[in-house]
Amino acid sequence: MTLHYELPTTADFSALAGPHQPAITIYASTSPVVSERERAEVAVKSAFDEAIEQVRATDAPGPVVEELRSARDGILAEQRLWGRLSRSLAIFVAPGFNEVFVLPNRLDDALHVGSHFTLGQLLRAPSQDQEAYAITLSANEWALWHATPTDRAAQLDVDKAGTANLDEATNREPGEDRPRGYNRGIGGVASQGGASRLMGGEGRKTLLDLYAKRVGDVVRRELGQRDPDDRVPLFAFAAEPLLSLYLERSRNTRRVVGVSGAPDRLGASEIDEALRQHLARLNISEAKRDLRGLVNGVAGRVERDLAAIAREAADGAVETFWFDFTTSVNGMLDRESGAVEFATGNGSGEHLSDGTLAGDLLPQLALLVIAKGGRVVTVRGEDLDASVWSGPAMAELRFALA
Repeated sequence: MTLHYELPTTADFSALAGPHQPAITIYASTSPVVSERERAEVAVKSAFDEAIEQVRATDAPGPVVEELRSARDGILAEQRLWGRLSRSLAIFVAPGFNEVFVLPNRLDDALHVGSHFTLGQLLRAPSQDQEAYAITLSANEWALWHATPTDRAAQLDVDKAGTANLDEATNREPGEDRPRGYNRGIGGVASQGGASRLMGGEGRKTLLDLYAKRVGDVVRRELGQRDPDDRVPLFAFAAEPLLSLYLERSRNTRRVVGVSGAPDRLGASEIDEALRQHLARLNISEAKRDLRGLVNGVAGRVERDLAAIAREAADGAVETFWFDFTTSVNGMLDRESGAVEFATGNGSGEHLSDGTLAGDLLPQLALLVIAKGGRVVTVRGEDLDASVWSGPAMAELRFALA
């Protein structure tokens, strides 16, 4: 068994592609929380047992069935795997083949037995954002976090000198209504007008705004060093009005998303769970935005026909390929010419017209687009409305068709 804690690479997909009969594909949602480990083990064992029964029902040779059972037992007994779970498992087992991927994003529980592995969900992991920064911000304290595609959210070591909390950032003694030395008059006597402006609800909001600005400056410098291209989104966890004040102070080229709520009680596991959920929502909203822009954009750069997409992909003319990973269209793709032959039943069958085993065309097309320098985005069709999506796939071409 090969155990992967990194996102799948092009080489991994190449190894998984092609016939592997009988091929067992299992996707299982898991959790890094130790108390939920047993539930995941039971779910994987149940899926394996069902898959092996399906293989037996096809009159597969006894040694093949025994090899699959041995692979199942080895996976269930692997302590390295069950001691380091993330949010999903992708398991691919066939005679002479045994690969397991531990993934950070939530995948749908699924089981498939056939002549090829089902790779749509696996492509979801590297095709969408799986990395994020987070700031948990309250008047009492703040912290900066980082979650990667392979590691849970962890707190970053940041120099907070002068900004550790609201009192420190606004130069106040705990419980004071205004900063020390604020608007001092002649002889050190405070101006009553200045004092009144920093007392009550409006005064506290002014102090919170100053706090948000100073924390935002520190975070901007810190992330500028770690991610100078502003590629990774930042999620801000805070309660109102501090959340809105921080967001107003954080507008730049980085994607910043607000998450309302009290952050003081959140631990690392809760922050990681929330980040993964909000990343998934961000990925959906950005897919909708991009598809809407494409549909309403330059005429001739949208292609929906799979055979046409395949030809354009082989020529390196596909800029971005969207496909519904919950849908399968079976057939065979010639990677050189882009020619497509659909399986019987308009792509719903397991074989081509001559009896040759067929695979899922959508992942095959996705891998060809990646190999030609294009981008792949996986979606759930049910997450998108008919005004931007007609499925099972769409392509943005590099150049408009004549």
